[in-house]
Amino acid sequence: MTPDSLEALAAERARLAELLRGTLTVADRLALKDAIIALFRRSETAITELEAFKESIRGLIDQFKALPTPPGGHSVRHDHIGASTSVERGWTALAGGEWVRAEELLREALERDAHHTEAQALLGWALMHQGRGDEALQRCLEVLVRDPEHGLARTAIGAICLQKGITGEAMEHLGRAVRLMSDPRATLYAQYWLGVAYLTRDMLTEAVEVLHRAVQLGPNLAEGWAELGRAQWRGGDRTGAITAWHTASAIRHSPFAARGEDLLARVNRGEEIPRSLFD
Repeated sequence: MTPDSLEALAAERARLAELLRGTLTVADRLALKDAIIALFRRSETAITELEAFKESIRGLIDQFKALPTPPGGHSVRHDHIGASTSVERGWTALAGGEWVRAEELLREALERDAHHTEAQALLGWALMHQGRGDEALQRCLEVLVRDPEHGLARTAIGAICLQKGITGEAMEHLGRAVRLMSDPRATLYAQYWLGVAYLTRDMLTEAVEVLHRAVQLGPNLAEGWAELGRAQWRGGDRTGAITAWHTASAIRHSPFAARGEDLLARVNRGEEIPRSLFD
C-alpha cells in the first residue's frame, strides 16, 4: 500500500489551496504548478494501489464461499457477500451505460439478499435509465421507508421527479441528498442532478456553481461536464462551454461522452444549443 494516507493528501491539498490565495512570483507559480501535478500523481498512485488491494479481497470472498455450509442450512453472511459482489458489478455496468446488464446483476443481488438497500436503490437507477420511471420510483421509495437518509435512493427519486417535470420536488430531494454527505457517490450524482434542475429553472449562476462542484468531485463525470458547458453557454461563457464539452467528449469510457460531442457538433454547424437536458 502507498504510504500516502487520505489525511496526508488532504493536508497537502489544503497547503496548496492556501498558497493559491496568496501573492505569487513567477518562480512561485512554477513551483506551485509542479506541486499540484505531484499531488495529482500521488493521488492517482494511491487510487491504483487501493483498487489493487480491493481486488485482492475478492480472493478472500472466493475462499469464504468455498467454506462448508454450516449445520442448519444456508449462511446469511454468505448471501450478503454474494449480493455485495453483484452490487459492485452492477455499479460497473451502470458506469458503462449497460442499463439492462445492471438490472440483471442488481436483481441477482436482491435474490441473494432481499434486504440489500443499496442493490434496491441502484436497481431503481437502472430502471430509470431504461425509461421505466414508475418502477424505479417504487423501488427507491421502498428503500426510503426503511432508511429515510439513504442518499442513493433519494438522489434517484430526485432525478426521476426531474425527468417527470416535477422540478420543485426534485430539488427538495436532491438538496437533501447533497446535505446528507453519507455516500460520496450519492453526493456526486445529487450535485449533478441538482445542477440540471437549476439549469431547467433558468438559474444559471447556481447551475454553473453546482455542476462545477460535481465535476470537481468526479472529474470523469462526462454528463456533468456536458451540462456544465450548457450552463456556461447560456450564461455567455462560450469559451468555457466549449472547453467543458471537449472534456466530456474525451472521456471515452463514459456512455455520456457522446453528449459533449453532440453539443460541439451543434456549435460547429451554427445550430441553437438546447436550453436544458430535457429540451
